[in-house]
Amino acid sequence: MDDASSWAVLHPDLIRLIGWRVLAGDLIDYVRFRAVCPLWRSSSVCPRGRGLVDERFHPRRWVLLPEGRALFPGHSELHGYVRFFNTSTGLSVRARLPLLEEHRVLDSVDGLVLLLQERERDGAFRLLHPFTGDIAELPTLTTLVTDFAAKSKQSSSIWDLSDFRKICATSVSVSSDGLITVMILLSMVCRVAFATTSGSDRRRWCVSSWSLSPTWRSVSFQGRLYILQRSTYNSNPQILQIDPPHPHHKEILSPPKLIATCPRKIQPPYHLVQCDTDVLAIGCSDKPKSLHLLVYKLADLILNKCTPVENIGGNVLFANTERSLSVSGRALPTIVGDTIVKIKPKEIHLGEYHLKGGAWLPTTDESSCGFEPSPNNLIHRIFWCHYNWERKGTSFQGETTPRLVRRNWRDEV
Repeated sequence: MDDASSWAVLHPDLIRLIGWRVLAGDLIDYVRFRAVCPLWRSSSVCPRGRGLVDERFHPRRWVLLPEGRALFPGHSELHGYVRFFNTSTGLSVRARLPLLEEHRVLDSVDGLVLLLQERERDGAFRLLHPFTGDIAELPTLTTLVTDFAAKSKQSSSIWDLSDFRKICATSVSVSSDGLITVMILLSMVCRVAFATTSGSDRRRWCVSSWSLSPTWRSVSFQGRLYILQRSTYNSNPQILQIDPPHPHHKEILSPPKLIATCPRKIQPPYHLVQCDTDVLAIGCSDKPKSLHLLVYKLADLILNKCTPVENIGGNVLFANTERSLSVSGRALPTIVGDTIVKIKPKEIHLGEYHLKGGAWLPTTDESSCGFEPSPNNLIHRIFWCHYNWERKGTSFQGETTPRLVRRNWRDEV
């Protein structure tokens, strides 16, 4: 029996076991694995229909990447296509999302896309798996505004509906019986809201009775929200954890719990970012006129270990004011690993800060401003990939007409 035929007659249980190992790496690799032959396809679990309710099929390594020429997701020139970027391999793929014709993109977490139907008050939230097409129906925007007004004892008329569309963090968790819980951090009203896909809470969003400090940095990790904030100007920055609601107390969202305190020597601007299996806190050194950056592991801070790290696994951290992102150095051939890309202090250009050497270098396109709303190369497109898109405009700033920028070969990846 030759090698080819031996692979074709593997026992179905062994094929299924190999498939789960492939899936642990990346969903796209698993799709390719199932496409090898009819036996492998029939012996492995189909992700379609399970893309949302089984967390193993969440495309965690994929992020929604902005297109060139300032085109927002859903723009007519894109014909329903959006681009996703793999933060581990650097692979870029296009997916067609027909829902973008009637929905706006609010956020993307674990590769999933949170959408809002384009209506004035009763638009429904939907959670979409971009590669399997699975959709989870969530309550409407009206229920979110109504519950906020009841919890805050304020009239909903004093708030603009757009305030409730601005989300700075989203978490998704799935229970053992397939119940999906979505938590969103509303940046304008400083509240957290959650909704589930079944049960008595399906018809409405529940808003927290407590509020957060007006300034913070946030990140979603393993179904939880993490907040870095400072209660007063002179106090040490603290990291808070917000857990999804208990399955048997679905209308109660527990207040954030303090899990770690950062050392005083870390100064703003702060950033929180998920990096592999860690959550990292980023800040500036408190030394006078210092441009050095400090990085701490949350796991170390919880144990009161306040030693900054210089090794982040060869990754590149994109520290944006909106949302930070970790990308493998293997996916970015023009940037060495263990580097932070952010707007350099006291300047308006992006810079690369190398943790091991403590030196700043310009990015690959120094001529492009760090606040440029229309990314014209891969580095800038990744840096701005979590910026809030507005369907009413055609760029990150909501301009009414497209503004052309210099085309780059990276735009055609």
